[in-house]
Amino acid sequence: MKACGIVAEFNPLHNGHEYIMNEARRLTGCDALVIAMSGDYVQRGEPAILDKWSRCRAALSSGADLVIEIPVVHCLGNAGRYAGAAVSLLESLGCMQHICCGSGSGDRSSLIKASGFIKDNKDEILKRIAADIKSGNSYPVARENAIKELMTDEDDFDPDVLNNPNDILTLEYMIAACDAEVITVKRTGADYSDAFDNKHEYQSAGGIRKLFSELEKDDALLKIKEYVPPASLEEMEDSILTSADDLTDILRYSVINSSADEIENCPSGGEGLGHLLKQAVMRYDSMNDIIMHCKSKRYTYTRISRLCMQHILGVDRAMQSLTPGYIRVLGFSEKGRSLLSHIKREEIAKLPIITNINKEGQLPDDSSRLMLEMDIKASDIYNLASGRNLTACSDKVMTPVIYKQTEIL
Repeated sequence: MKACGIVAEFNPLHNGHEYIMNEARRLTGCDALVIAMSGDYVQRGEPAILDKWSRCRAALSSGADLVIEIPVVHCLGNAGRYAGAAVSLLESLGCMQHICCGSGSGDRSSLIKASGFIKDNKDEILKRIAADIKSGNSYPVARENAIKELMTDEDDFDPDVLNNPNDILTLEYMIAACDAEVITVKRTGADYSDAFDNKHEYQSAGGIRKLFSELEKDDALLKIKEYVPPASLEEMEDSILTSADDLTDILRYSVINSSADEIENCPSGGEGLGHLLKQAVMRYDSMNDIIMHCKSKRYTYTRISRLCMQHILGVDRAMQSLTPGYIRVLGFSEKGRSLLSHIKREEIAKLPIITNINKEGQLPDDSSRLMLEMDIKASDIYNLASGRNLTACSDKVMTPVIYKQTEIL
């Protein structure tokens, strides 16, 4: 069986995501579409608006065949760590021929050339980034500067692909991929961070989330009805919606109960951010205000946001340096079940595939067990913050979603 993978957050799943899934099938002719999806926390350093099981159900109803979870320690990493872990998981299934992703520019030629350039000049780029950060620039700016400084007239890719959010992730997928070919689908409609606008055929996930922060839930649902698949709309209607502010008090307690040095040990810490965060939680009572107090030219909003979530969950640098040690299944369709059976029969998976986290002896080492325990704890904290039942919604109780045509079990 031939599979095509997509790395996604579906935060929430909208018509633009469904378009990319349909294009992935059309362009690759794959037998099964596999989604490597963020769990209850996303790469920007925020809780997902819907829990991972709800988003998994929406994905399967909208065309996915198999959904696997990206461990939270990687979801809360920079673009390179996030993309590297996701691609590693997809390729570890042993049947991944393509990975498909949305591109802001649609300039696949430039993306291929730029990714090759970055791989060939990795050490020098890292050296220049470190020097530029010391001069006061943020990591994204320092990275872009380093690459542009090293480019010559022979490097004929468009440097604009270095600062488009969707192209940045596409570059990281191309850098990380070893076995699968990365193909791109040009995004249409709203840009990555655009506000909701009914003039667009496809909305941005950020614009949809912002609507829910500004309007009553029923009013926001009415506005987005035409722009999200029916299954995604139903999940939002039936579920508790979660935002970063729901974790504010947990963050304040966690920071008050920690030293600045302990905060600094988080992957996004360092350079005095521990002291800044301790000051901020004493002065402000919303997550956004806390982050804005720490934000500067050097410290991006996303970096501070990740730091907050890393600290709440207890993710340290050593943990984030681990590579995925298992493939955790969140849900599957009939095609997905066939794919899993094929992988098991042919013994082609490079990592153990987990459908029941309560079975003993299925993880290869202590690092993998630690990573899985972190995923379980992360979901418990997410459920606590959003008011879900801690027992009924625990990862130790939940089982993979099984999708059968129009029925979700």
